[in-house]
Amino acid sequence: MSIHVIASNETLLTTLRSTLQQNALPLASAVLCPPGTRLLAPLQALDNAPPGSIVLLDSPISPDHIASDDLVALEGWLRQRPQLNVLLLSEDNSKALLMRAMRAGVREVLPLPLNPADLAQTLQRWSDRPAAPAGQGSGMATTLAPKAQERPGRMVAFMGCKGGNGTSFVAANMAHIMASEFGKKCAFVDLDLQCGDASFYLGSGANKHSLSDLTRQIDRLDVQLLASCLHAVTPQLNLLAAPHSLENAMAISAQDIEKVLNLVRDQHEHVVVDLPRNLNALTLKVLDMADVVYIVMQSQTPDVRDAQRLVNMLRALGLNEAKLRLLVNRYKPRGWVSLSELEKTVGLKVQQSIPSGPEWVDESLHIGQPLSVVNDHNAVIQALREATGVLLESTPLKNRHWMQRWIDQTA
Repeated sequence: MSIHVIASNETLLTTLRSTLQQNALPLASAVLCPPGTRLLAPLQALDNAPPGSIVLLDSPISPDHIASDDLVALEGWLRQRPQLNVLLLSEDNSKALLMRAMRAGVREVLPLPLNPADLAQTLQRWSDRPAAPAGQGSGMATTLAPKAQERPGRMVAFMGCKGGNGTSFVAANMAHIMASEFGKKCAFVDLDLQCGDASFYLGSGANKHSLSDLTRQIDRLDVQLLASCLHAVTPQLNLLAAPHSLENAMAISAQDIEKVLNLVRDQHEHVVVDLPRNLNALTLKVLDMADVVYIVMQSQTPDVRDAQRLVNMLRALGLNEAKLRLLVNRYKPRGWVSLSELEKTVGLKVQQSIPSGPEWVDESLHIGQPLSVVNDHNAVIQALREATGVLLESTPLKNRHWMQRWIDQTA
């Protein structure tokens, strides 16, 4: 591990040096960058910093200034160096600065005045990235084309406004329907890095590799490496699972994700991404890249409140509102909140509602198989098919005999 410091004043530079020395943390360089000096020059001096290096960047500036040329320069610089960890020190703890900094690729924002103990603990947490895997196992996807498609695949992101509202289930099943019933070459990417369970929904967790096996070797990412880490759920559907451990999840940066998703899009017609509900550098990057963003909720008062807050935050961050689609899961016509009241409060039209059907869904969740495999004839799967058709602006392939459906499910 090497630590590089860029500070705006001599006092902070001295304090950081002292803190690192007292905690036996290796200081590789320390540079003074006074206010008014362009940030790009000291950043370029770190162009050859080894992967895993930490950059402590002092920025005691206003939210308006954080959106200036320096932040643009930082984002562009980090785009080419995804394995560096930039930590921002700032007196401003506003949500505006946090979101803009994370959007640029900053790993974490630490408050000023500095707490030496907290800083030492944070630096230790970011100090080591997991080692690359020793080899590649079997069970890999084999359906990737050697050449990229003429145009990148369409990316569809799913984000729940509240935990436990079935976002992963809806996303996984719509991806399965795209592939098995609409004949689309599809990838499902589970980016709920800490709690991702989509790999279970799409095959009882049979995958051997995960996203972290790619990001640990991000400098040699190519089609072959991607294929070795994908799990073929069906001939048309590949799964890129979330990391198996919290340690691996925390080592993944927004820049890593951008590179991986760009390659996945080159190899698939559609890419379905399951996102966690919290906004951070990773989710903001995916939301920017996505062509469609589903906000998944239930027609209950807490969901309505959280959905309103999430949509307002996304608008404030400048996300293209045309991307947003509201999907109501576990809908009950006689529930606490009507669809018209929900739409008025959230400020978006409901694009699709999925009825409540625990008698059908519970079995699918319990055995870890897509709903159409477990029970192909129920109101929930029909609504999911309808939602998928609306998304694709298409209808399922005709004349799909039961034998073909069985082959797809058992492949």
